[in-house]
Amino acid sequence: SAVRYTIWENGIGQTSSLGSSKEHVANRVEVLRLLLVMCSRTMYIPAARSTTLPNRALHAIAYNSNKRMILCLLCSLINTSLRDRAQGWAIPYRGTAAMDPNDELSLLSMQTLFILLDYQMPASKATSSGESDDVAGSPHDPESDANTPSMVLVTGTSTGSQNLFRVFIAKLHRTQEFDYLFTNIMRLLDETMRANLSILASVTKNPTKHVMPQEAAILLWVLLENNSPFKDYLVDHNSSLKLFSVLLYFMLNGYSDPAQAGMVRTISHILHYLSEDSRFATRLMQPFDQSILPSTMRIVDASITHADFMINTVFTLLSASRPYLVPVYSNLLLLVRNVSPYLTQISQTTADKLVSLFDIISSPAFIISEPYHVRWLIYLIEVFDYVVHYRAVDNPRLMYSMVKARSYFTRLRSFDIDKAKAELALIREKKSKSEANRTIGRSQARSSSSQPAGDSAQN
Repeated sequence: SAVRYTIWENGIGQTSSLGSSKEHVANRVEVLRLLLVMCSRTMYIPAARSTTLPNRALHAIAYNSNKRMILCLLCSLINTSLRDRAQGWAIPYRGTAAMDPNDELSLLSMQTLFILLDYQMPASKATSSGESDDVAGSPHDPESDANTPSMVLVTGTSTGSQNLFRVFIAKLHRTQEFDYLFTNIMRLLDETMRANLSILASVTKNPTKHVMPQEAAILLWVLLENNSPFKDYLVDHNSSLKLFSVLLYFMLNGYSDPAQAGMVRTISHILHYLSEDSRFATRLMQPFDQSILPSTMRIVDASITHADFMINTVFTLLSASRPYLVPVYSNLLLLVRNVSPYLTQISQTTADKLVSLFDIISSPAFIISEPYHVRWLIYLIEVFDYVVHYRAVDNPRLMYSMVKARSYFTRLRSFDIDKAKAELALIREKKSKSEANRTIGRSQARSSSSQPAGDSAQN
């Protein structure tokens, strides 16, 4: 008898909800746990060999499975991950110690989806594989069947030795499917942001406080990376600037926590990728409403643009100098560089911070301390170069700040490698002495605290 595949939740490929009981949710959780265990072999392989040894379970699912089953699983995972389970006027905040089964199902669905999308066949195995069959489904009008995922309707393309989950994600093209994805990703991020700003956030605990927004950001990046029409949809969307603001909020909220370094890095990739589109960069010149931010994140200037807020965020992260954020800094500087040809009327605070950042990055000792610091300096020089060439008249405050700090720019002309090495050696010597003094102080404190009470009395 033929197998009938069913999509778990309504959304992509399913317009009506089939309903689910507690038993269904529990069974789905166990199925996904089993699937994750089966696909986790790569975790126990040395990193040097993981790119050459295939993961048999992942290979069987992502490359050799029935396409209808893959489509059903893909749609089920996406829809279950993004399902809105809000009840009435309930506050979007959960303060219990245990995770709700529905939340656990959503989280497991996202994690399973990312594992299946991320797997790439090792090169040695890919060269020996033949092409897959044609995409299931007969050609017909894309709007003729609302329950058929749009990636099924793109026919005549051989997948070859490709991950079929990536193939079908790339073929999404319906506006209603993009609406569903964007609306629910935005909801997950916005609910978490509002929950963090709620008065309850300081008195209750949420075990998934940072998990779901991080997974939502990863899903957004996966969609942008694999589906060009979705990027065009997002750039032109009316709420794209709201998404931009929320993502910057999460960067500011998480940069001081090493546990959230992954989310900060994911957001930096998203913003850098979007900034490459001139349409998006131009929209950043629109006014920014600071009322959505906590008071600690607001800028002194009353009237700012989204670009102002972005540059101030970049300055905050770079000046923090956290070691786990170093991989993010190149993306952030590229983000500013991509937007710089379109900057208009930036605030005085933003102008001063840009010049201050240049002062730090252009210092001789900083330039030679790490090889990639030269690249950072080039990115920042290009920012000023683009503004001077294309937007000098539109940015009088930045021009004034640059003139006041002209010594920062002229010192590059007289850069001397020997003086830079001497300056760097002096800085490192002072740092080592400071660390040694702190170590001696801690040792003395420990020895005095461990001294017997009788000895202290005799003394």
